[in-house]
Amino acid sequence: MPPSVSHRSAAVAGLSCALLALTWQFLTVRYNYHNDWSGLFCTGEHAVLSEMVAAEHPYRFAGAERWDGQLYHEIAHDPLMERGSVSYIAGARLRYRRILIPGLAHVLSGGNDAGVDVVYRSVVILFFALGGFWLSWLLQAAGRPPAWGLVFVLLPASIASLDREAVDVGLLAFCCAFAVYTREAGSPKILYTVLLLAGLVRETGLLLTGAYCLWLLFERDFRKSALFATAAVPAFGWYWFVSRRTPPNSEYGSIAIPFSGVLHRLTHRMAYFGNPLKVTLIQSMDFLAAAGVLAAMIWAFRVAWRRRLDPVQMAIVLFALLGLLAWEPGNWLEALDYARILSPLLLFEALLYLDGSGFVALAPLCMVLPRFGIQMGAQVAGVVKGLAGG
Repeated sequence: MPPSVSHRSAAVAGLSCALLALTWQFLTVRYNYHNDWSGLFCTGEHAVLSEMVAAEHPYRFAGAERWDGQLYHEIAHDPLMERGSVSYIAGARLRYRRILIPGLAHVLSGGNDAGVDVVYRSVVILFFALGGFWLSWLLQAAGRPPAWGLVFVLLPASIASLDREAVDVGLLAFCCAFAVYTREAGSPKILYTVLLLAGLVRETGLLLTGAYCLWLLFERDFRKSALFATAAVPAFGWYWFVSRRTPPNSEYGSIAIPFSGVLHRLTHRMAYFGNPLKVTLIQSMDFLAAAGVLAAMIWAFRVAWRRRLDPVQMAIVLFALLGLLAWEPGNWLEALDYARILSPLLLFEALLYLDGSGFVALAPLCMVLPRFGIQMGAQVAGVVKGLAGG
């Protein structure tokens, strides 16, 4: 008989995740961004901003152009592309597809520019709570302590969202929900809602719908597969709306030679400046992280050879194919890019550990995380110095 799940304990874990994330953001804003919460959007010094965002005088990072958080900040102020933001957003067609978090921020703030930023950050924190709740649920079902749900804060996509207000934490939370509700036979409506929303967080969320529908096809449940396929309709409808109002993305859309992106990353070191020992350490952790993602892709082939895949294992195969076919040499240069995008792959494989697959299922995630620790190192040092009164 499987262990019982305490929803109250899972809720406590989720709220603890949210509190931990919010506490960290408060500390880094206070001691690293001079109490300017806009620093979390990582707006580059050289970035050209729309009037409505420029009027907020956001915190600027010296010598930088932009990062994803800055782009979603723009979208949150102009989700329907009525105020000229498209021309200020690189890859606008791709970015605007990821409407759920910026769109929620706009709607919940009543379209008030003065309140959009606070609500956006609150929605991100909400997804930390949801992710911690669902991960704790999974861990309890496998006989682990519910408090282990706090690990959600340490996953690559979570760290990227915590640090730079990326939308990826939303998809990662829905991945945890996908693992929960594909095992809960009595929750088809909740699962359908999760699949519907996942494709609006980012386009890779559609792989969850694809994984579940493929699994249903292999189970010969054609009617249910067709029904759940309709969960992708709102996302495709929104993508069509965006395509009518944005220029094409010339840098996206081609199919890569399998493994070419990750192998290029392993054989071409990124240039860093500063202390040679520090540079060597960072480059070593870069290599370890890329090797971890390569190991995750290879492990997915072993999963694929199983005779009867469950929905989570089917998702592992699809996200591995995403890494194989979408990662081109020269793209996804940083671990913050490729490990964030492929966090569902790392998460789902780590969940196999709960099913008895051994430490090898955890190895890819463990190989990636040290690079994220280094990424946060300067901020941690700033917070420690601030708390010590330096």
